[in-house]
Amino acid sequence: MTDSEYRVLYDRSPAAAQNALFDEYLNYVYSIVYNKLRSCGREQDIEECVSDVFSAVFLSYDGSQTVNGDLKGFIGKIASNKAINMFHSLSARNGRTAYIDELEGQLPSEGSVAENAERSELRDIMIRCIKALGEPESTMVIHKYYYNMKSGEIGRRLSMPAGTVRVRCSRALKKLKTMLAAEGYELKEGKI
Repeated sequence: MTDSEYRVLYDRSPAAAQNALFDEYLNYVYSIVYNKLRSCGREQDIEECVSDVFSAVFLSYDGSQTVNGDLKGFIGKIASNKAINMFHSLSARNGRTAYIDELEGQLPSEGSVAENAERSELRDIMIRCIKALGEPESTMVIHKYYYNMKSGEIGRRLSMPAGTVRVRCSRALKKLKTMLAAEGYELKEGKI
């Protein structure tokens, strides 16, 4: 969703605009927050931080300021800042200090701009293809390969036996591989 699309929707109905923004960027925000808090936060902490991010986005979005093009960068920056603040808060509460080794994943990569752009494009294509799998397969793939959840955990969340989750994930990966091949990408083992 671009800034101009959001403005038009917001002018018609602020609630509908907020719902659309939430639906489109929930997974993006969750992944940013999860990656920063997974070492010190519980699931409730992560969910609270995601809620705080969307509250901050809705409160800080000023219709008169221009966010060039896509809102993704604006939302990503807020998500990153909120997650880092919560990381420090949780670490202090737990009597733990953050070492540079733990923060390494949060530092900008040394890769070239072209490599980062290519990875970003591949990520967007991958997410689009995963969403095209439909439910519950897309949820299973995200939880299994992005959040490293075991089939039993996924099964409990989706009210399915672990064996069913494994079989459906396997079939979903075959479909995903075919979809990515149609887009010109090859899905390699361990690279999802």
